[in-house]
Amino acid sequence: MYEHYQQLQNQFKAVHKEVDQLRASKSRPGELRREIGQLEEESQQLTEKIANLKKKSASDPGFQELLAATSALRKEQEEQAKLAERKRDQMLSLSLAEKRAREAEARLQDLRASLSQDATPEQLFERLQSQVARNNDILTTKFPAEFRTQQETLQRLERALSEPPKTEHDIADMEDEVQALRSTIQQYQAQIADAQVAQGSGDGEDKLAVFRQHANLQARKLAEKEEELEQLRADKQRLLRSTEELEAKLASISGSKFMSRDEFKQYATTLRNKTNQYKKVKAELAELTAESVVLHRTEQLLKSKDADLEGFLRDLERQKGVSGFLATQDKIDDVSVQNARVNALKGETLEEISRVVTDINQALKERKNQLAPQIKELRTVRQRYQEMEQVYLERKAQYDHTAVGLEAERLKLEQECAAFQEDALREESQFHLLHCQLQLQQGKADKIAQEIEFEQGTSNARLLRDIRSFQELYKHKVAQQESLTKELRKQQKALKTSAPAKKQQREMFEGLLHLLSCKARLAQQDNQKNGNANRNGGGVGGVGQDMFDGRADIAHFDVGGANVMTLEA
Repeated sequence: MYEHYQQLQNQFKAVHKEVDQLRASKSRPGELRREIGQLEEESQQLTEKIANLKKKSASDPGFQELLAATSALRKEQEEQAKLAERKRDQMLSLSLAEKRAREAEARLQDLRASLSQDATPEQLFERLQSQVARNNDILTTKFPAEFRTQQETLQRLERALSEPPKTEHDIADMEDEVQALRSTIQQYQAQIADAQVAQGSGDGEDKLAVFRQHANLQARKLAEKEEELEQLRADKQRLLRSTEELEAKLASISGSKFMSRDEFKQYATTLRNKTNQYKKVKAELAELTAESVVLHRTEQLLKSKDADLEGFLRDLERQKGVSGFLATQDKIDDVSVQNARVNALKGETLEEISRVVTDINQALKERKNQLAPQIKELRTVRQRYQEMEQVYLERKAQYDHTAVGLEAERLKLEQECAAFQEDALREESQFHLLHCQLQLQQGKADKIAQEIEFEQGTSNARLLRDIRSFQELYKHKVAQQESLTKELRKQQKALKTSAPAKKQQREMFEGLLHLLSCKARLAQQDNQKNGNANRNGGGVGGVGQDMFDGRADIAHFDVGGANVMTLEA
């Protein structure tokens, strides 16, 4: 009893977990029911299509062979698609593995280079810092750029998928455009080759730069046109959607184009009433026609008795005060005749409509009689369908229950696998780190052993030709740096000592140069004013001209360690 209680308790826990997982999932019962209903409808449609195809192909003798061949072809195509997908995944995995191998090989070469060279810890630290900076640069620059590129590609593909399918005319236009662009590129390439052959290497490079600039301009224009084309396509899609919405609204306002059953019955009742009314009016019309014949005969007899009947009638109308009565009566009779003709046409139309209605009713009766066996069979099939649906729902409930349990187990295994993989990666990283540290310490230990060997002098080994050990090498470098520091300090002191005098001399020379420039400018102005007399007389303008037209020499010489400039005529 207690074991049964524990089993029930464990079963309750498992069911409770499954319910929590189902609640946490994004799927909703209403959506699932709609999807199930849609799938059932599609399944029913497919079943009907298959049954129709079987009926049509039952009389075909070679259908089974064709079916076997198409089934084999479909299986081969599915297998080919699976193999292509597997090949693509393996190629992607191969490229990733090669990339990781190249990165690992580069790191290995860096480590070997650092171990093979006699590098100090500071140099190793700087090298690691540069590697970290390079990795940061890749992380902040290269990866975001690749991510943006992939996003743009994804957006472009989504736009391409959202566009309507291309017609053959659109494809032909695009192929013509591509062919035109290819011909243009070939022309440009031919022009570039001709220019390089004709002008040589130097001129060819200039021409090539011009053509490149032109090609870049054309590419930019092409990109602008493509953007404009994309915008126009988006506008076209928006207008098409707006048109469809307006058409849907118009259809909802205008209503159905065909009469319903009730409307048809009402129309048939109205038609029968009008037919009965037409028959009554037709009988009255027959009576009136007979009476009209009698009256017409009477009129002829009266006209034969009195030749001037019309004059007599006009006089009689004038006496009675109703002039124009007969003319008006004739017009009324003409209108009555025309109305009778129209009514006759309407009667014929109504008879035609009644005959059509009778034919339709007869056709409906015949169709009902033809469909009666199929309706009976449909009821049987519907009952069998309900039974199969009940079995299907039970099996589907079992499947869903099993699928939920397996999905939960799969998620648990994936989580455990991910945790184990993280542990393995962490241990591998720690191993590589410790291995590198071990190699560094081993290199330091080897260096210390060499230094001890050099100091003890147990062998004739030396670090360099004139230097025995690392200690002597570092002392020699320290001495060189100290002597270089002393020399630089002497030069700094000499520069500080001579700096004020040289600065003052430079300022005086700049003032002198400014003064001479002013004198030369004034002399040129005086020379332009005075004309030929001043040019022949010499004067100040001549002196300025002699001073600045090449007859004055500027000499430099050293006085007390400073550079002195003199002007010699």
